[in-house]
Amino acid sequence: MKTNLRTCFVIGLAFVFTTALASAQTNAHLIATLGELTRPEKQISFKTVIEATTHFHVLNFDTNNPAHVELCKKLLQAAARAGEHAAKEGLETARANEAGNHLEPFVRAALREVGLPARVPVNSSGAAQVTGYPDVEITGVTPCYLELKTYNAATANTTQRTFYYSPSEHPKITRDALHFLLAYQLEKTTRDGKAIFTPVHWKLLTLEDLAVDLKFEFNQSNRGLYGKDAASALLLEGEVK
Repeated sequence: MKTNLRTCFVIGLAFVFTTALASAQTNAHLIATLGELTRPEKQISFKTVIEATTHFHVLNFDTNNPAHVELCKKLLQAAARAGEHAAKEGLETARANEAGNHLEPFVRAALREVGLPARVPVNSSGAAQVTGYPDVEITGVTPCYLELKTYNAATANTTQRTFYYSPSEHPKITRDALHFLLAYQLEKTTRDGKAIFTPVHWKLLTLEDLAVDLKFEFNQSNRGLYGKDAASALLLEGEVK
């Protein structure tokens, strides 16, 4: 009996030691991995990023391809038309970074008016998704994704970050396609005492040669901070009287 108890004790002690060692090794590996992840990477090919995260390709815009030239022609028409309509009506918002959301309906309508089947992108699960890159999906003979941006001339040459792409379990990119960015320069004015942004210039860019920087982020939701998942971390709370 004593031998059996001693054997069980040794086995149990070995198990605890092995578990602790494995946990330490796992933590050490995790710490090393996180250390690597937190090092920012610069000038990564956006084309490579899209291929790695979606398994689809960013196609090169070919000026010798009649279909590409025709698509570009219609994009230019739509860009001018959307800008004209938006300038006439005005983008009523107090914040410049919200003006782009007000501009999207003008762009989608203009794309359809010039004969381009534009829609909110449908992700890999089959659901239409507004948030995230890209903003518009153009289906048809020449598939194309279009990102919409607004900018201020005063900050056009600064290092302010304004383009973002986050990998997703259900990406919005579901085919090989051309990728463009349509940007409108906005100016702030007032009409009838209200803040109005109006487009005064636009640019159409191809993203096939775009280089992006990688910066990792650690985050938590409201539920993890203030809701049910944070119950064990809560020390005190009370009503304000």
